[in-house]
Amino acid sequence: RSMRDSLNASMLARVGLRFPKGVRTFAKLPSTKEEWKKILTTPAPNAPPARGSKYAGMTVNAAYHLKALDPVRNDFKYLGKVFKDPRTLEAVKNGQGTTNDFVNDMNVMFQASQASKAELAKLEGKEKAAVVKALGKYPALNPLSASLLGSFKDEGVVEEIPAIAEEVQKLIGKVLKEVNVEIVGAAPLTDKQKAQILSVIQKYVDSDSKLLLSEKTDTSLIAGFQLLIEDRFVDLSAKKSLDTLMSKIPA
Repeated sequence: RSMRDSLNASMLARVGLRFPKGVRTFAKLPSTKEEWKKILTTPAPNAPPARGSKYAGMTVNAAYHLKALDPVRNDFKYLGKVFKDPRTLEAVKNGQGTTNDFVNDMNVMFQASQASKAELAKLEGKEKAAVVKALGKYPALNPLSASLLGSFKDEGVVEEIPAIAEEVQKLIGKVLKEVNVEIVGAAPLTDKQKAQILSVIQKYVDSDSKLLLSEKTDTSLIAGFQLLIEDRFVDLSAKKSLDTLMSKIPA
């Protein structure tokens, strides 16, 4: 079977999963192989083809069609982080339970990540059933995320989850038409200055794009600022002007 057919089949096996009380709901999960194939393979708008993983592309396609982009993005941010931990991978490797057990355990871990340290300390040493009940007040993984997680386990690609998660974040940003703008200034910019810079950038992107601003300070720039707009770099710092001038002075 192809990777895509295999993923479809294993995802269908996850449809019957039970999700803990408090789970976030969204559009109903598909109930047939044809429905799964449609949402997995129909491209989400604005998203380029996945570069590293077909799983990432299919995840975003399904999240878009099920109106679950935000919760899936949040879930995969967590999953990408937790599966970078060798202890998580070792636990999965040595686990003797079923795929359903694996997904349910990951749900509990996700809920535990939302609890305070003090609350978790109180749960230490208690029976698993009591812990699950206590953490049930926190949102669990979105049903689509849980289904996909089970599929990744069945497909043997759990170790790839950090890379899949990273690409999912990027693809969802494309679907939502987000443009990342990083400003590195010689000194902190005022709100007015940042607004002026963003208003100029907005003229060169789609009118419905959402500019996401982050800011850093680098005193070595002397004055001015540098811009990183996605993968485009613009240097408007005094340091660049000085370096250019010095390069023209004979040694």
